[in-house]
Parts: sequence; C-alpha cells; structure tokens
Amino acid sequence: MLAVCGVLLSGCSGSTGGGHRTGPSASSAVASPPAGQRETGVTTARFAVDPARVPTTPSAALNLVRAITAGPDGYGPGYVKRSPYESDPADWPVLGTDCVWRQEPLPDDVLATFTRYSRLPAAGAKGEVRTAATVTLHRTAGQADWEMAETLEEALRCPDQQLRATERIIGLNSMGAGYGTNGNTSADDYLIEMGTYDNPALGKGSTYYIWNQVRLGPVTIAVVVEGGNGFDQSDLLTVQARAVAGMETRVRGELGAQE
Repeated sequence: MLAVCGVLLSGCSGSTGGGHRTGPSASSAVASPPAGQRETGVTTARFAVDPARVPTTPSAALNLVRAITAGPDGYGPGYVKRSPYESDPADWPVLGTDCVWRQEPLPDDVLATFTRYSRLPAAGAKGEVRTAATVTLHRTAGQADWEMAETLEEALRCPDQQLRATERIIGLNSMGAGYGTNGNTSADDYLIEMGTYDNPALGKGSTYYIWNQVRLGPVTIAVVVEGGNGFDQSDLLTVQARAVAGMETRVRGELGAQE
C-alpha cells in the first residue's frame, strides 16, 4: 500500500491515490465504511482463500469473474443494462503518462478480468446514474495487492483524468485501509476515490464520481458510480456499497476455505 488517510470515514487533505475511473470536489467527500459494515454493521471474518478452489487457467478464471460481476440487480430497483453491457475480457485499462485512459492487452499477472455496465435512467428531476462493476483474478494475492497500490498511485499522479473523448474526472481524492485498520472489517484491502465527473451526455454541470475497490485474496472488486444530477452523495454511496458487498459475498462463496 502507499499512503493511507488517518480515518477512513473522514476526507483526506489532498490526493493520496487513484485508479480506473463525478460531483463536487472530492476533498470534502466523506467515504462510506467498508462493505462488511455498510449494510449490517457486523464485522466479517477475514477472508481465507482455499487454493484448490482458485482457477489456474484463463478460461476457468473468466467463468469465475463473470459469475461474480454485478449486473443491474446488484445496485437496486430501476437499474437496467447499458449498451454495451459487457466488456471485452481481452482488454485492460491503462492510465497513460498523459492521464488519458486507453485499452491494452491483459498483463501477464492477470488470469481474467470482466466488467458489466448498468444505469439508472433519468426520471423526473433526477438525472441518469451510470455504474460499472469489474472483477479481476490475479495469479497471486501479491499481484492483486500490487494492483491496489497502483490504483492509489494513479490519482496522486493524475488527479484529473480523461476517460473517453467527452468524459473527464477532475479532482480525484483517495483513501484506503488494510483489513482491521480505519474501519475496514471486511476485505484484505480497501480504497475509495471521489471526484467530479463531467459528461455532456448526462446534462450540464458536474456530478459525483465514486470509485470503490477492494481485494479478497487474489481477487479485486471495483464499482464506479457516475452521476446523476439531483442525487445526494449518500444515495450513490449506498448504491456502490450494495454492489460491492454482494460481490464480496460471491467471492467468499466461490473461493473461501471450507470450515
């Protein structure tokens, strides 16, 4: 891990990390607690992976991450599939030295990665919310931990990032914690990023951007929530936390050691 803020539930005074990644400045953002506390307030036992249950081939790994990755029902009522709905599993997002995201082939340490895209359509005074859930299986837990560290470093290096031609993140701020520190009682590692998201397709003005990523053994889980106008930050944090918690449960069921 790189830098970690003092208390997970309070904002950081400056960017301490970043990652694959809408709203007011993240410097005043308040993070949600880790998934084990978000919904129930109950501490979750630290994840123990059963090595015999971890896929060792790309095809088996892809089946696993597809089974774990959240779709529209992972966020709550009203969410539907975006188009395209699923990523190309051969693609890996990389943040260049110019702070622009681009797709490259999978690195050698990644067995499989997979993303599903969902949205909550605009209704009444509320704008559209866009979400994406990504699950990645690394060959080792150490390599997954390195992905977490790199994600933190990216926002420090590029607090402003270009996602696509007309989509931009501004003022990213990150905070993170290992298991048992700063309120993280669920995952081996935890981080959250917040910033401002600009996308003309979603209307005028900036909206909230929230990126949450956790690690359970060799698996990393990430959920991004973008927009929408008229939604409180707490509403979007709840949506993000629900999806992460659901995927954490599936990882435990698929790869956890049997008691």
